[in-house]
Amino acid sequence: MDKLEKAVDQMSKMPEKQRNSLIEMEKKKVCICRRCPSYSECMKDSNEGFFCILGKSDCKINVDTCMCTGCPAYQSFKLKNDFYCVAGSEMNLRG
Repeated sequence: MDKLEKAVDQMSKMPEKQRNSLIEMEKKKVCICRRCPSYSECMKDSNEGFFCILGKSDCKINVDTCMCTGCPAYQSFKLKNDFYCVAGSEMNLRG
């Protein structure tokens, strides 16, 4: 089990309120999705982000460029994919 799998497993065992609080904290502390040129007003209004962990956006996306590979979470969890806002979470992409 790698670092990402451990983190997702730990999050799945948390009470929903605690998990949501952790996600919001990580969005502010680590996540760079909101600075990405592909991040839309719809995503902002829906408070979306952390797509590498949470999965793809529900919003229509005009793909511009992708900043995923420059994200601290990408480095920390040794992620392998990109365009998570369109493609889905790293865990889903791994199959």
